[in-house]
Amino acid sequence: MNNRFVAQLVALSFAGMSALAIAAGPMKDQGGGQMAGTGRQQVMPTIPHRDWHKGQRVPAEYRNYNFMMDDWRGHGLNAPPRGHKWLGINGDYVLVTTNNWTISDIVAGTQ
Repeated sequence: MNNRFVAQLVALSFAGMSALAIAAGPMKDQGGGQMAGTGRQQVMPTIPHRDWHKGQRVPAEYRNYNFMMDDWRGHGLNAPPRGHKWLGINGDYVLVTTNNWTISDIVAGTQ
């Protein structure tokens, strides 16, 4: 009976903490913006679109699912061919092959 009481007390404390977290609202980052979001198009050290070149391999730090764009249609991009993915990097769109990360096309984002 004592174990059941302890388990109920632990469950009640978790429920109370989650209710407090929900009431507090979304977390803010240091810059004042909300931390919640899709996680896509992370800002890395700036490489402007003029520094990207077709045939160049995308640096390893951009070969991450956080940069892959599944919503290419929503950004006005053409469907990626088989074996290609669109990456969203620093506001630019880079079409890469998925087997060797070579750039096939570059679309400059809005400046």
